Parts: sequence; C-alpha cells; structure tokens
Amino acid sequence: MFEKITPEQAGIESRYIADYISLLERRGMTTHSVLMMKGDYLFAEYYWAPFHKDFLHRMYSQTKSYVSLAIGLLEEEGKLSLDDPIVKYFPEKVRRDPPEYLKKQTVRDMLMMETACHPPYWFSTQNPDRTDEYMNDSATVRPSRTLWEYDSAGSQVLSSLAEKLTGMKLLDYLKLKIFNKVGTFRTARILETPNGDSWGDSALLCTSRDMASGGRFVMNYGKWNGEQLLNERYLREATSALVDNNVDGFEGCFRHGYGYQIWKTERDGFAFVGMGDQITVCVPDKDFIFVITSDNQFLAQAREVIVDALFDIIVEHIGDSPAAIDRAEIKRLEMLTSDLKLRSVKGMTSVPLAEKISGKRFVCPENKTSIKEFTLSFREDHGAFSYINAQGKKEIRFGMCRNEFGKFPQLGYSDERGGTVSTDGYMYDCACSAAWREPEKLMLRVQIIDKYLGNMTVIFAFRDREVCVKMIGNAENFLKEYNGEFVARLAD
Repeated sequence: MFEKITPEQAGIESRYIADYISLLERRGMTTHSVLMMKGDYLFAEYYWAPFHKDFLHRMYSQTKSYVSLAIGLLEEEGKLSLDDPIVKYFPEKVRRDPPEYLKKQTVRDMLMMETACHPPYWFSTQNPDRTDEYMNDSATVRPSRTLWEYDSAGSQVLSSLAEKLTGMKLLDYLKLKIFNKVGTFRTARILETPNGDSWGDSALLCTSRDMASGGRFVMNYGKWNGEQLLNERYLREATSALVDNNVDGFEGCFRHGYGYQIWKTERDGFAFVGMGDQITVCVPDKDFIFVITSDNQFLAQAREVIVDALFDIIVEHIGDSPAAIDRAEIKRLEMLTSDLKLRSVKGMTSVPLAEKISGKRFVCPENKTSIKEFTLSFREDHGAFSYINAQGKKEIRFGMCRNEFGKFPQLGYSDERGGTVSTDGYMYDCACSAAWREPEKLMLRVQIIDKYLGNMTVIFAFRDREVCVKMIGNAENFLKEYNGEFVARLAD
C-alpha cells in the first residue's frame, strides 16, 4: 500500500492536480496536506511545511467514523445489539429515572444522529464524565429516529461504550482487530476526556496516510488481504444514506445523507469529516480516495470550496486507463508543489509608520482580552508583539509576510486531557506572520499547529496617537482570552 505512481498512470492528467492545488491556494485555504489515491496507489501526496508525512495531525470529528468501526466490530462479536437502548449499557451511570425518549434511544439511533438528546456543552460544565453527563443532564426534546441533528456527545458515549465492553482503549481495540493487520496507525493515538476515557468524538491524532488507509479499509467493505476483518453488511449500511441530513432545504457537499457516523457525498461517495476541514472522501465507482488536513476553522465557505472543486476538477476527470502525458503540465505541477508552505499573511513588509511606532508603548483601557499595554517592534523581516495580560508579560514573535515558528505564550491550555487546565508550563506550537495591509493597518496572524488547532487574527489600525485593536481567536476551547476590541493610546 502507498506505492507511488504518476497522476497519468492513475488515469488523470497532471494539469488537473495543478489546477486543484492552485484553487486551494487562490481561495485562501489553510491547507496542511493533500493525498489522492487510485486503488492502493498514491498519485498525489503533498505537505505544506512544516507539516510532513509522519506528522500526527488532529483529525477532530473524523474520529467518530472510527468509533463506528468499533461498534460494528462489537455487534459482530455479539457484545451489543444496535437496537438495544443505550441506557441498558450504563445502568451505573443513570442517577435518576431517565426521560421516556432517552429510555427508548438506541445505539443505532446514535450512530445515525437521530437522537432525543440535547446534551450540555461539556467544556463549560464541571462533570468530568461525559457519559454520566449525557445520561443525566441532557434535555430530551423529541423521540429518537425522527429528525437528524448533529450529536457529538452521543459519539463520545458510543466510544465509552466500546471501551467498557472491550476493557481496552478505543484505538488499541481497533489496532488489534484491524489496523495491525493493515499495517497503519502504528504511531496514532487519541487524547482523553477529563475522566480518562478516550476522547472519541474529536481527538484522534494520526498521519494523513493512516487516514487514507482507513478510507481504503471501509471502501473494501472490511476485507483486507483476503480476510474479512469487519463484516460487509455493517459497512455497506454505515456508508449508505440511511437518513436525510438536509435539515433546512439548502444543498451542500455533505447533505447527501448520513449513515453510521459517516457522511454521504455526491456520486454515491462517502466521507469522514472533522472540524477545520480534516476530510477523507471515498468514491467507490472511481476507486478513488482523497485526504486533506487543514485549519479553516470558522471559514464558513471552506468545506464547499474543497469538496466541490474536488469533484469538479479531480473526480470528474479520473479515467479507467492511463491519461495522456503533457510534459509542460507535469513540469507546472512539479514547480507548484516543490515548495509548499503554511499560509502566511500577505501585504507589505514595511511602511514608514513601522519605524515611528517600533518599540513605543501603547496603554489599553479595561477590555475583554485583559491586555493592559503592548509594544510592537520591527526589525528587517521580523517583529514582535509584546504585551501584558492577566498572566503577565507575553511575547509573540512573527515574520513579515512569512511564518516564524515558536510557542504560543498563553499558559493553562489543555494537553493530553481535553477540558483540563495544564499546570506544568505547557505551551502550544505556533506559526506567526504579519503584514501591513494598508499604510496604517497591520495584520498579525497566529496559527496553533499542535495536537490542538486554532487560529487568531489581530488587526492594529493606527490613527494619530491611537490604535484600534481587534482580536479574533478561533478554536474549540481556547484562545477565548484573545477575542475583543479596544482603542489603545500611545503612552506619553
């Protein structure tokens, strides 16, 4: 598996690969990797530095599709029935008489996300046990198997169910039953929830190739090297449009139906999908697999750009026989992908104002970010944003129109256990760039590129002795301190 061939050998001309990569760049996607496979053969594999083929990337909700595989294995082993109510498996967690709708909610309902529950947002609650929270603190608003609604916490409960019935960590179980035989996921791991359960709805860390192998396994309907590792019936159901997931009448790339924790696409394909655009797309009639890792959190149109262009530019042009060779287009693709780098802010590297304000102190009024004062310093092709907030003195070093890599200075963010404050000085890896967007307007962009992904933008808009500062932090459960707007004044 993963033997490399050319796009032309896979049945597609290099120009289409070049067109697709160019479109991602032109539309402002923050891409980390792209893989494309025909059968077991890789015909496109690209990484945007500093990402690389061995990087363990946070896959977010793609993890849910692997929970589904574990549930399918357990059904096959006779350890559960999909039509059993979920409360049957957690009598020790139920602290009060459950609502009638929850009593009737089955494992199958949860796989299909047609549940009765509206669980609380677990990051904002004090209960470290998300299964206990789901059973006791959820609002139940409808009978299950009526309306589709994304239920991330339900996936977490299914993950905990798999661990309870196997006595193993979720990923250890999947490795034992499937991936040790496939030969992938060797270095993969899953972060934990506060009580030590695997964080099964969001926190698989693995390589892009690992993810491609998962897609290949499912598209083989559980067979590997002639051995049926997971029954075909379950996977055919899991990758079918079992429920209509179009809830508002608008069309979209992943509104073609939903199976068992797996999304449907056009052309009767299916996908694993994670926040920030961690996506695996499988198109059986083309024997095609696509993987992308990214951080486009809160960029609403990103997913449609990535997937619609994939089908229009790539899937549409893959043939069953080798494609014509155009050496000019092969060269164009080579040049385009020879030096891919993580996106940085574009603009001017220097303006006259930079020298005037460099090292000058700005004093801030009371504001949501708790920043009390700051300085901006510039030197050649880099600079620093130094500030004092509730934690004390901080500094973010940045490159001008290029990324500078370092540690994000905020302390206390989660490490191995989500939703848990770290106390050992742990800081996330980050990439920081800045550019002058106008003669008096600076944009600073911070990208968290660790086991947690996030991004932050700061706009400094100068006028006379004042500067309007607008901060926008985008992440699942951090960077909250970096959201706000205030007007700072140059100190006398």
